[in-house]
Amino acid sequence: MEDRSKRVVSCAQMKELEKAADEAGLSYYQMMENAGMCSAAIVIGCAPGLMKGGKGIVLCGKGNNGGDGSVVARIIAGYGAKALVCLVEGEPVTPDAIRNRKLLDDMGNVTVTEELPSAEELDDADIIVDGIYGTGFHGAMKERAGELVDRVNGSGTKVLSLDIPSGLAGDDEGPEAAGGKHIKADYTVTFHSFKPIHKNPAAAESMGQISVADIGIDEVLKK
Repeated sequence: MEDRSKRVVSCAQMKELEKAADEAGLSYYQMMENAGMCSAAIVIGCAPGLMKGGKGIVLCGKGNNGGDGSVVARIIAGYGAKALVCLVEGEPVTPDAIRNRKLLDDMGNVTVTEELPSAEELDDADIIVDGIYGTGFHGAMKERAGELVDRVNGSGTKVLSLDIPSGLAGDDEGPEAAGGKHIKADYTVTFHSFKPIHKNPAAAESMGQISVADIGIDEVLKK
């Protein structure tokens, strides 16, 4: 099997792989669940205080990256952590993200809000999980999200980004890749394979420690 530590796929290729996996029996919803489970394990490893009733702030966009964030919130809450889920751009719009968002409603130690967390709340958290934008991001960041990014980057709290630090473009291999406003992560968990941005030296300082999570695609496609 190809060495996952060396494999790089474009964002378009990743979409094709997900489509092929879905057609082979691994649903998009299960891929989201797998991505969130892998990410949650890393989140807990980076912030063990969560297991003792600590607090994680999960920043969710309205797409599937935010859906991954909802899975992370549900899992860390299941281990006793308090989770504050911020819907940065409002309620999710993709079916799987909507489904995972609704699963948070009946969890007593999860708070879901559209209010941006204050600088004080960010500083007091054990970890911040960035699920605002994923591989589909391009162009300029919206003002509200940009305001939050400034708060996150100004906090002293560890940040873990899901797939790609929000504000970076997944296929960007240029020397100015990290020139725009974006999350500066301490850890990044990417799914299935590296994307070009993960191997771009210009963005290295914004990625922190990068892990590649197995979300089940290889197994289903080799059958």
